[in-house]
Amino acid sequence: MSAPTSAQWLRAAAARIATGSEILARDRTRRLVAWVRSVWRRTMGWLGEASGIAWAVRLAVLLAAAWVLRKIGVALAVAVARRLETSPWLLWPVLALWLIAAWRAGNPKRGPAPAAAAAEEPAGEGPAAGMTVDEIRTLLITVFRLDPQVHVAVLAERLTESTSRPWSAADVRAAVEAAGGRVKRGVRMPGRSPSTGVRRASLSDPSPAPPPGPVGPVVVAGQQPSTGPATATPTGPPTPTEAGAGKRFTIIDDPANPYRHTVINH
Repeated sequence: MSAPTSAQWLRAAAARIATGSEILARDRTRRLVAWVRSVWRRTMGWLGEASGIAWAVRLAVLLAAAWVLRKIGVALAVAVARRLETSPWLLWPVLALWLIAAWRAGNPKRGPAPAAAAAEEPAGEGPAAGMTVDEIRTLLITVFRLDPQVHVAVLAERLTESTSRPWSAADVRAAVEAAGGRVKRGVRMPGRSPSTGVRRASLSDPSPAPPPGPVGPVVVAGQQPSTGPATATPTGPPTPTEAGAGKRFTIIDDPANPYRHTVINH
């Protein structure tokens, strides 16, 4: 096999740098979006824990902090722009570092990460740390029971009871957002005043399990299928199954109450 020519090597190198640059840009954007969402979630959780005058004071503090950060950001951006205008050579080291990082990220030996593996990565925080998105959805749907919408405070109580771990309002918000749900104000529950809560319809169902294999015998081509009566195989009572590939908690049905479940952490 002949060695690649200079033109072929340059084309391969350019393709590798372009692929690596795309991977770097996507990864940095994903991290930035995750950081912004985390800050927004914690800020709204801190603001939602107060009411009345305390809520107004916290809102004023947030607005003042946003004004100060805006001033600092604008001043920093102006300083960087002036520095680059007077010293444009600083862009060359930045370009060199980017090319090196793109070259390493575009290594074909790494290969693209499959979507299924990304879906199984832990996405929970706080009491839900280590749980995947499907496990968090399963846990939330279980504690919803038959209620179409539940307050965040009630969800925290039910999750604390089910998992034997303390859940705060911020933890519930983080779990709901990680599962793709939405926390809204003015949610109603029977016998309670309207408050911040979650609607069951905002949570999508967990990913379906793979279909089971064939139940009946397999008929080979050229043979007649069996026409005898099927023999029923007795089965024992259902046993609790482990949720998720990581086997981090078990959901057990209550035989006395079909709408109640017990979640055991491992």
